[in-house]
Amino acid sequence: MSDERHQERMHRPSSRMARRKGRVRKSPPAPAEPEAQALPAEEEAAAPRRFAPTRLIPIWLRLVIVTVLMAICLAAGAVVGYSAIGDGAWLDVFRPSTWQHILDFVEKGT
Repeated sequence: MSDERHQERMHRPSSRMARRKGRVRKSPPAPAEPEAQALPAEEEAAAPRRFAPTRLIPIWLRLVIVTVLMAICLAAGAVVGYSAIGDGAWLDVFRPSTWQHILDFVEKGT
């Protein structure tokens, strides 16, 4: 009788979930032989080569693009602010005299 109980314990699944589902633990797969993994010289040449992924746009070019886009946005914001909100001519925003007037106005206020 004790032998039968011992045999039942050996075949019984160890985890509670496995016992509910009636599964038995599987043993890990045996390691493959190193000879079976190596490809013969003919197949090795025919096997597709994997290349490292390359960037479509290099990082230095991304930085240049971001800087140019920021300058464009700054100019567009100045044009909209000066012409639409400030009722000035949109080309006047690029004249140095306009910026000198703005700086004089800001420094006079302090």
